[in-house]
Amino acid sequence: MYKIAVCGCGVVGSGVCDALLDQHEKLSRRFNRKVALAYVLDIKDLTGTRYAPYKVSDLDTILNDRETEVVVITIGGLDLAADYCFRALRAGKHVVTSNKAVVAAYGPELEKLAFSKERRFMYEASVGGGIPIIRPLNICLFANDITEIQGILNGTTNYMLTGMFKRHASFDEMLARAQRKGYAEADPTADVDGFDAARKIAILSSIAYGGFVDYRNVPCRGIREVAFIDHELADKAGFAVKLIAGSRFEDGKVYISVEPKLVRRGHLLSDVNSVYNAILTKGSYTGDTLFYGQGAGKEATASAVVGDIIELLGAPKAFALPDFAVKNATVLPDDRPCRYYIRMKSLKQPAAGALIDIFGDDTLCLFSKLERDPWEEGDPSTVSAVITPPFTAAELEEHVRGLDALGARVRMTMKVLD
Repeated sequence: MYKIAVCGCGVVGSGVCDALLDQHEKLSRRFNRKVALAYVLDIKDLTGTRYAPYKVSDLDTILNDRETEVVVITIGGLDLAADYCFRALRAGKHVVTSNKAVVAAYGPELEKLAFSKERRFMYEASVGGGIPIIRPLNICLFANDITEIQGILNGTTNYMLTGMFKRHASFDEMLARAQRKGYAEADPTADVDGFDAARKIAILSSIAYGGFVDYRNVPCRGIREVAFIDHELADKAGFAVKLIAGSRFEDGKVYISVEPKLVRRGHLLSDVNSVYNAILTKGSYTGDTLFYGQGAGKEATASAVVGDIIELLGAPKAFALPDFAVKNATVLPDDRPCRYYIRMKSLKQPAAGALIDIFGDDTLCLFSKLERDPWEEGDPSTVSAVITPPFTAAELEEHVRGLDALGARVRMTMKVLD
């Protein structure tokens, strides 16, 4: 019998328990051997739930059971979850986790420990919820040299940005709505400031490019400064505003960022709305490949966890260490030339010709029908924006200085993803 323990019976953990209990016959037929939930470790009182018969109160009970082969760790946070992962691997257990913070911070160490113990450390559910992406990178796309990843990796911010546009709503209004629906935490910092997406793109980039990308080195900018007017102006020009976590591999270096961008309508990421996620990879053989689905949620994430369990039971020993476990990547900001969206406020509408003189002939000028600056009440003004020709960040700064002569103040700058 394959005995499985689940540490953490919250949203994801309870989903994993449900899947193991509901699908135990199907799982057992696959391996011609009984696959069963054996333990549920949680501090909560589980009396009256279907998980109560499996409840234990300490990890040692699980680790001391030689017949328990797989420990699933779905508790949140970093320190305790990481401690459980290390202890379970040292005890000779396979470990499956959905905790992106643990993978982003300790992935190489945990991979090396698992390999030394001839066990597996699996974490498909740490990125993209129910979207298969880590296994495809490790197996299905392995023959490819992956040169670029672009993704919408945070469902909370995508829900908020979608709602800002469709409901003509502010950031604060959509944050409150997301919190009421349970999409955003009481402290939404990790989501709205881009830190959650930074961890995820760091994990994917480490796997794809073969060198460990420390998420703390990912230039990160969230969506707090995005206003409805940005959506309005972007839509006029044929773009959508999205929080994009992106990286590319060039000349042995990883160029990476998390930031809001204007995404051209027709681009594969432009119509990814609400809480859905999408990940676009560029491979040397496959070209563009899109992975799309629910990026979070009880059932979707549980599906990914159980998928890892199925894989490791079928192949309980890794053939080799992943490259990112033994070397670090050179990580740099993504500073290649690109078009920019610049929203400005001016007390007098600048002539399109003046803006073209500053930014060049290929500049697209946009003017809002709003009569008041959304940032300052009682100050009638024209809000306008430009989409520039391609510039580097340094070149852009020089051009922006020319706006001072027009009495314009820059309120928002975003890169354009064509």
